[in-house]
Amino acid sequence: MSFSVGLLNQRRRPSVQLSLNGKPIYMSNIILTVSMRREEKDMSGQKSSTKKTDKGVKAKEIDVVGNIAYRDKQHLTDLFNLAEAVDSKGQQVKYRVAAISAEAVNMREVQFSEEISAVEQPNLLAWQVSFKLREVNSVSEKKEQRKKKPATKVQAEEKATQAQATQSQSTQNKENPLQTKFDKYLGKNTPLGD
Repeated sequence: MSFSVGLLNQRRRPSVQLSLNGKPIYMSNIILTVSMRREEKDMSGQKSSTKKTDKGVKAKEIDVVGNIAYRDKQHLTDLFNLAEAVDSKGQQVKYRVAAISAEAVNMREVQFSEEISAVEQPNLLAWQVSFKLREVNSVSEKKEQRKKKPATKVQAEEKATQAQATQSQSTQNKENPLQTKFDKYLGKNTPLGD
C-alpha cells in the first residue's frame, strides 16, 4: 500500500517530444509545426504572365508551442538559457535537434530564431511557451555549396580571355601601320631594322 501511495505522490514529468543537444525540452500539450519556404520572384512585370523564377529552398523552421507548469519553473529557465546561449566566439549556439517531425524532414541542426515567449495561463497554472527554431547548415545549403560552376559561365570566361588576347594582338599591329604595310610590300614578317 505504501508503494502505491508513493507512486501517486510522485510528480509526473511532461512528455519529451523535443531535445536540443540531448537536453530534453519538458512541455505538456506540445505542438511542433514544421515549415519550409520556396522563394520565387515574379517575372511578369506589367504583363499578365505567370512566369516566376525559382530562388531556391530556404531554411526549414519548427514552430513550437506548449505549456510549462508554474511548479516546473526551472524548465522555463532552462529553455530561456538555451535560447540566450552563445559560444566562445560570441555567436549564437547551434543545437542538434531530436524530434520525430525534424527527423521526418531531414532537419539536423537548428538555432533559436526571432522570439521566444512565455504567456501566463492562470486557469491552467502554467505558461504557454512558444518559440521558433530555424535550420542551419541545411541539406539544400550543403548541396548548393558543392555545386560546380555551370559550364556556360566557364565557357563565357574562356571566350572573354580569348577576346582580350586577340584585341591586344591587333593593338600591337596597329601601333605602326607604315611598318606593317612596308613589311607586306617586302613580303617580310619582321619589323624594320632587323
